[in-house]
Amino acid sequence: MATERSDTLIGDEVVRTLGQQGQSSQVLAQVKDGQVTLSGDVPSAEVKHKVETVVAAIEGVRKLVSHLHVDSGKRSFGAAGEAVRDNPDGRDDAQMGDIDLGKDG
Repeated sequence: MATERSDTLIGDEVVRTLGQQGQSSQVLAQVKDGQVTLSGDVPSAEVKHKVETVVAAIEGVRKLVSHLHVDSGKRSFGAAGEAVRDNPDGRDDAQMGDIDLGKDG
């Protein structure tokens, strides 16, 4: 009987695989019990499909849940696929507990 692969090993391979995908730097992955959940932005439907396909093929992945968003560039400051947003959630940063990293602490 084949042994199951640990979430840590699966996660390491997911990160390595995503690193090899040139246009998936804004993709985040979470692994729990062999289920990989992807979220973030990609620049095109083709990249989204490719990321989903290569991650689903990783040894030990039992299920893939994709929350990837195709970013046409309309919601971001940068080029398509970049996740630099101007208040995407409508939340007030002052209420989010900003941290001042200045020297005067």
